[in-house]
Amino acid sequence: MKYAILIATLLAAGTAQAAEIKFPADEPVASITIPDGWKTTPTESGIEVQADDDSVYFSIDAQDGKDTSETVKEAVEYLASQNVTVDDSTKKEEEGKLNGMQAYNVYWSGKDSDGPVTIGLTALVAGADKTLVITYWGGTEEQKAHGDEIGAIFNSLKPITQ
Repeated sequence: MKYAILIATLLAAGTAQAAEIKFPADEPVASITIPDGWKTTPTESGIEVQADDDSVYFSIDAQDGKDTSETVKEAVEYLASQNVTVDDSTKKEEEGKLNGMQAYNVYWSGKDSDGPVTIGLTALVAGADKTLVITYWGGTEEQKAHGDEIGAIFNSLKPITQ
């Protein structure tokens, strides 16, 4: 049930937003709008985003189409490299659509250096050969506090059609 509440919070209407960002910079496959005050860092394959108070973190990457289990494995390895531990016994999975794209979602409980966190991975089919992988985490209360902004981020994510 808490995952359904989290998803509803994530998809809530947004607040004031900054300009649209296309990523990755070299060959954009998607665009996203980041709320004013949030920090963005371009990466080779996408963008990293942090709340203005550093309590919620996103990594959004464009990848060549992959097997979902490989994407999940790579995301867990990435989380470990960021000192985020995943409690695999809490894993929940669901499929659906987000902004017209097929979505595969995985959620876990876990911990980072600040304590307990809720962790999510969303893989979106952004074209015949591209997958957008969103890895995010933050404390449950912090995610609720930033719910409108998080919802706006998810709702703004769109593939760039070639």
